[in-house]
Amino acid sequence: MKRGLLLVLILIVFGSTQETGARYLIITADAFYDAIQPLAAWKHKKGVSTKVITRGQIGPTVYDIKNYIVDAYTNWQITPEYILFVGAPNYLPFPQVNGVYSDNYFTNMDADIYNEILSGRLTVHSVTEAQVCVSKILKYERTPDLTDSMWFVKGCLIVNEDGDAGDTLYWDDAEYVAAHLVSNGYVYVDTFSRYQGDNANSVIQATSNGRAFVLYRGSATNNWYYPFNVYPDNLANGNELPIVISATCYTLGTGSTPATAERWFLTGTLTTLRGASGYFATTTGGYHLAHLRSAVARGFFDAIFTDGKRTFGEASEGGRLNVYSMYPYGGGAQEYYGFTTIGDPEMNIWTAVPQVLDVQHPASISVDDESLRVQVLCNEMPLDSALVCVMLDTIVYQHGYTSGGGNITFYFSNLVQDLMEITVTGKNVIPYEGFIEVQGSGINTDRHTDIIGTRVIHISPNPFTNHTTISIEQNAGNVELQIYDVMGRNVKSFYLLSAYSLLPTVFSWDGTDNSGNRLAPGVYMCQLRTTDEIVLEKIVIVE
Repeated sequence: MKRGLLLVLILIVFGSTQETGARYLIITADAFYDAIQPLAAWKHKKGVSTKVITRGQIGPTVYDIKNYIVDAYTNWQITPEYILFVGAPNYLPFPQVNGVYSDNYFTNMDADIYNEILSGRLTVHSVTEAQVCVSKILKYERTPDLTDSMWFVKGCLIVNEDGDAGDTLYWDDAEYVAAHLVSNGYVYVDTFSRYQGDNANSVIQATSNGRAFVLYRGSATNNWYYPFNVYPDNLANGNELPIVISATCYTLGTGSTPATAERWFLTGTLTTLRGASGYFATTTGGYHLAHLRSAVARGFFDAIFTDGKRTFGEASEGGRLNVYSMYPYGGGAQEYYGFTTIGDPEMNIWTAVPQVLDVQHPASISVDDESLRVQVLCNEMPLDSALVCVMLDTIVYQHGYTSGGGNITFYFSNLVQDLMEITVTGKNVIPYEGFIEVQGSGINTDRHTDIIGTRVIHISPNPFTNHTTISIEQNAGNVELQIYDVMGRNVKSFYLLSAYSLLPTVFSWDGTDNSGNRLAPGVYMCQLRTTDEIVLEKIVIVE
């Protein structure tokens, strides 16, 4: 079996897409190129074709960046739907539109005001911050923390009264968002208020216990005003990473220093995550703007819960569109320009407890096969609109969405012997990452059909932290057990059993590789190869 998948993926993501284009364009400061690779690889693997390019390759000025994006949008066969800018404004320029710091300069492709491409920023100031932010996004979207799954259906709403007419609107917004959450199955929603005696410690305690959304309504400059002046480094929420909506003034840095509130996204370390998976805030400020920020906040949640938008970028755009449509000549344009998505714009937002997918596909196919049928089920029901992506060497890179029956069929030509990766994602479902072995010509693969999901392999606990047990329940002849990472690389090999050994056989695994090094948290694939069949099971290491 070839081990060229990693090199091939790098070529696909960072080389050949230049000619055909990509759905996701990442423009990074040169210093953060390596740090962004895991996110780029994941996006490409899930079916969102991705290209990464550095500022050094494009050119130093905002005009160079703009011209590159316009050319991509105009001439690429696959045009960008999302753009991620990696680097704080002192690393990547933050241009102005009508006097407002705004990425709309880069994403508006015609003469109107609207964004044709949805953008996000990682406003990172160091390689470590970049690595931490990438880790947060991957933890949120790819391997969500299910230790206490109720955090996905809890929210935190903050009302910081000023003693003026805006207070009523702050409370109306909190009630409006709470109604959205409760009607969509959320089990608990905090409503913290200055006049009720709540403060920053109330927010820290609630968030540290797990919240999916945090919304602030009140005044701010750099940080939310007292008593809700939260210092994000004091949070202890680990992998339970909310999306923060800072619907107020000036809580996004435009230079070399982040705003304090912005540190919700930047805080944490690789070994101790905390803070937020995404942050939505504006670069603008002023007086008597409560009604404008109200429109943004409501539009954000309307996009998710009324319009069914899935991604962070789409929700953010919902907030911007709402304020501009309501106040096109009364400050709405300024708010449309100023509100910025800090994080991954393509990140799928959780709105319920993530469910496990049942993905049915053959464990192996032949190089002679011309098609592959996949069915996706969730809670024993067909799942439509699930994104399915298959990758094989340089021969296959296909993606598509399942039909109403949960089905999708891919068609091939000129397959080669190797390990095909299959990834399935969807709304409120845990990503499925599997493998299909492409075998040589003339091999009968009928016996492998629908082997995925059988109970030949038992893994417990799964997910695990320090130790798990892998047991095989059938007498299967010669047995070879291998562990692969999501790039198809073998990381752990267990000994072979002699023919017709007594089973069940139990393997103990501590999460280390063949050299004894601890493997990173994430999804791995356990492959059992016997004389009769190949069986695959997903195994997950958590922190």
